[in-house]
Amino acid sequence: MKTLQKSIFLLLISFSCFSQKNEREKLNLVFFDKCTNNFIKPEIEIDTIAGLKNGRLLTYYIKRGDWISQAFSSTMLNRESIDTIKIPKILFSFGNELHSKRWNYLNCEKICEGIETDFYENGNKRIEGNFKNGKPVELKEFKENGKLFSQSFYENFTLNFKRINYFNENEEIYEYDIYENKKRKTIIRTFDKNGVLISKEIEKKHIEKRH
Repeated sequence: MKTLQKSIFLLLISFSCFSQKNEREKLNLVFFDKCTNNFIKPEIEIDTIAGLKNGRLLTYYIKRGDWISQAFSSTMLNRESIDTIKIPKILFSFGNELHSKRWNYLNCEKICEGIETDFYENGNKRIEGNFKNGKPVELKEFKENGKLFSQSFYENFTLNFKRINYFNENEEIYEYDIYENKKRKTIIRTFDKNGVLISKEIEKKHIEKRH
């Protein structure tokens, strides 16, 4: 779960469409947009989930004005039943022009500003964030049972983390990451709840060359 969350938020801003018709037919999916209260057909990508033979990770993209919003969902491959994916209101989004460098968080088609909250179908919080002109300052993610899962702090209105706190079932911090963002690399130090260093990881950054 922890690795998945990091990979989701560190995705490069890109937009690609894959038909993958066979997988779609096997999964028998329908998508319901909570912003429009309509069923839609987004573009989707399908990947397997390590360790789960029939598990699939879906990445799907929907148009919101002149933005493309991106979301994720996990599901089990099941030909017997129809799975309905509820598309959240608050999503990471990027410009719909080719090679766009624009990005924001949107609440439906509105750029997020100040405190914004999205909910699960059962009424519990899904995500709560503090935004400045669409850029995250702090994001809290919750499990479907309403328990706080993680709290992320961002650097200078970018997608670079400063710190991520992880919470147990009692909503107590059991582990946290501290990020040191440099030009060519990011150093990630993981600590336990007592501040004892558990691990250190270095992620190298791709630097585009100017021509």
